[in-house]
Amino acid sequence: MVKRKRQSKDLVTLLADLGSSATFVRRSAIIELVKKAPPEATLPLENLLQDKEAAIRACAAWALGEIGAQRSCASLQSCLKDMDVDVRRAAAQSLSLMALPEHQAGLESASVDSDRWVAEWARRGLARLLKAPSIRRRRPKAALA
Repeated sequence: MVKRKRQSKDLVTLLADLGSSATFVRRSAIIELVKKAPPEATLPLENLLQDKEAAIRACAAWALGEIGAQRSCASLQSCLKDMDVDVRRAAAQSLSLMALPEHQAGLESASVDSDRWVAEWARRGLARLLKAPSIRRRRPKAALA
């Protein structure tokens, strides 16, 4: 059997593949877009967070974190409330890796998620936020009393 070298698709084709009806094609396009990390991919990936298939929503949430799409904060935080655990995990991981001050509220709520890994990623993100010098630390509630 002869293995063929896989040809890389151009950006226009990858963006068009995000609209395909085939799950495999959409997932492959998302993964290829992460490798190229173009800024034009942020909005189409953000739109996939509303997809009917949980696997695509999870893959898109992961991709936004890998690309470092900071303007997708609100969309990723809404994914922390998704019914599918894989989507919540990917969103928590992405928010944790970016660890921006505007993620703090979402990460705090996810830190008590019923899924162990969602909560762990959220706690890691919060730890990164608290170590950042530009962010004022919040006092624990017990210390306020």
